[in-house]
Amino acid sequence: MPIKNLQPIYVVGPTASGKSALAIKLAKEFDGVIISADSMQIYKGLDIGTAKESEEERREVPHKMLDIVNFDQEFSVAEYAEMAKAEIENALNSGKLPIIVGGTGLYFEALIYPMSFANTVKNPELRDELSQELEEKGAKYLHDKLASLDSKTAERLHENDTKRVIRALEIILTTGKTLDENKDMQETSERPNVIMIGLTCDRQKLYERINERVDKMFDEGLVNEVYSVGSFKYQSMQAIGYKEFAEVTPKKAENGFEIDKETLAVIKDKIKQHSRNYAKRQLTWFRKYDFIKWFDVFDTAPAIDYVRTQLCEKQ
Repeated sequence: MPIKNLQPIYVVGPTASGKSALAIKLAKEFDGVIISADSMQIYKGLDIGTAKESEEERREVPHKMLDIVNFDQEFSVAEYAEMAKAEIENALNSGKLPIIVGGTGLYFEALIYPMSFANTVKNPELRDELSQELEEKGAKYLHDKLASLDSKTAERLHENDTKRVIRALEIILTTGKTLDENKDMQETSERPNVIMIGLTCDRQKLYERINERVDKMFDEGLVNEVYSVGSFKYQSMQAIGYKEFAEVTPKKAENGFEIDKETLAVIKDKIKQHSRNYAKRQLTWFRKYDFIKWFDVFDTAPAIDYVRTQLCEKQ
């Protein structure tokens, strides 16, 4: 059935919910390109702890926004949005279906609610002052300042997205109004016309899937991957699956690194717990989008049928 309505498909859900597997099925069904929306899969060399798709899967279906920066580099939401939008346009221009898949809420927020500040009053002097504050006091200080004045916008912006944090502060401090109260934000606060599907299931079953995934990561060599990086000071190493190793010094072994069994068990349990907590936060985030069509993790055929209806039957 030919596609009549070529547009991006967004696939969301908590960790270990099978988003990538569904995205691959959709890509094969509709000649698609998968564009990752995962804030950890952007890093080269961090494959096991980020549950990156295998090389075989990536050969079967084109994958974008994977392995785009080194693990010792920082990467902002704004940078992600710019690159991901370019990949979406490339796919559409090639007649391919862009399938954006992942669990990083801020990445989806940047794509479906792009902030436009073009029509608001400019205040270059204030902007310079804020830039100076950034240099002296850091990104978190500015983000906290924004949160105290406009909590809704602060929730939508990551603290590392300093350019837009400064611009948001410039607007609210100049106009005395939040961004949603300014006219130029009206278009971005409207319900977006997008096709977004979410995967979910009974919480206990989801937790079992998370626990199994963590066990698999350790079996595949997570310990060696973590300590091969060599430093926990990087932004990338603050993620779940990596930061839990920070206080442990491993022993050098013939095949890499070793940790005693008791310590290993403690780390594994921490990763499982942190991953379960993260899944709760992801579900809370995505459930604020009333336009998501939710499907069961264990039966994705209806999700594929839904996408087919949206793409091939709607005019």
